[in-house]
Amino acid sequence: MQKEKRFGDMKILVIEPCGVNFGGYYRAFNICSHLSNRRIKVDLLVSTRSNFQLSIKRKKINYYFTQYELPRFQLNFYFNGRVLRGLIGFFIGLTGKYDIIHVCVPVQLESNIPAIFLKLLNKKVIIDWDDYWTSTYRKSKNKILKTYINFCEKNIPFIIENIIVVSDFLKNLAKKRGAKKILKLVNGVNIDQFKLHTRENGFRKLKLPKQQYLLAFGNTYSKQRFLKLMKAYDCIYKLRPSIKLLFNHDPDYFIHEYKLEKVINREILDSIINVGQIKQQDLGYYFAITEATMFFAEDSDDEKACFPIRIGSYLNGESVIITNEIDSEVANTLKKYECAIISKDVKHLANKVVVFLNDKEKQRQMKNKVKIIKKELSWDTLINDLIKYYKSL
Repeated sequence: MQKEKRFGDMKILVIEPCGVNFGGYYRAFNICSHLSNRRIKVDLLVSTRSNFQLSIKRKKINYYFTQYELPRFQLNFYFNGRVLRGLIGFFIGLTGKYDIIHVCVPVQLESNIPAIFLKLLNKKVIIDWDDYWTSTYRKSKNKILKTYINFCEKNIPFIIENIIVVSDFLKNLAKKRGAKKILKLVNGVNIDQFKLHTRENGFRKLKLPKQQYLLAFGNTYSKQRFLKLMKAYDCIYKLRPSIKLLFNHDPDYFIHEYKLEKVINREILDSIINVGQIKQQDLGYYFAITEATMFFAEDSDDEKACFPIRIGSYLNGESVIITNEIDSEVANTLKKYECAIISKDVKHLANKVVVFLNDKEKQRQMKNKVKIIKKELSWDTLINDLIKYYKSL
């Protein structure tokens, strides 16, 4: 009789198409890091961020966790070595004696090439589905790309069968499309991402006047995310003209890029402080001096389907979140813990924010609730569900 494999004997391959330090890389890295904390051996394949690199770069993160940067030769967005990375992933998955092949993003060639062929060879393959690309590219004029994306997201849940999702929206889709074993695993909180600081230290470090600030940051802002953020802040500013918004982008860039000159109230721009790209180690200072963090999303299927990485950073900063209610995974999760200021109506939302800013006791109560969700959604906690899922395959 074969002896049951212990977790410490397991070996996992995680394939992530994103480049180092961008987008889904953080989800994959956190999964690998926290698996390694449980003494599970894990290898992570990612794309290099370099435009031209033909070698495979190996980096030992710790005794149990090794990261491999795969080659890239950047001709344009579509042609940059995706097929090559897919073939490398297939070869490594085939020869590496892995117990589980954990593949992120069903629409990327560096993911679905190894996933499909390794599945055909009876390897235990999981697809990690964290965005609904069909909705994101619904307005694209590239018919070939749209057809390809639709095909992948409609058929891969049936082909692979084992699916991890970040939202109820994707869970329901995966079930309808033939997935048999589904795990919902949101993007968790990495409690080691940065250190929290006192309010005094925050003001001293950032050299900002002592007053009330709101915070908004993220690597990318779509037109609707930026527009809704500005509209909400406009309403808050009209009720509280002394408020300042700390933003890690130049608002004028987005206004010009998205042709919003006639839509945005320019009066608010003088109260927005562009802090530039915030270093990870400095995030704790910004959360120390701000009253709440703002995050807004479009009422669309792709927004309902995702759970942005930045939400975990907001929660790690123990920040109350100001957001719009769109029946998204983010809004529904925050509502459950009563740790966010949420409304469908932007004027009603602004009123709730001002009430919050005026009430120290309410601020204390809500921040305590943020600490609860931070613990329950930490990767330290969530990784237990993933390990149980692995064991069930």
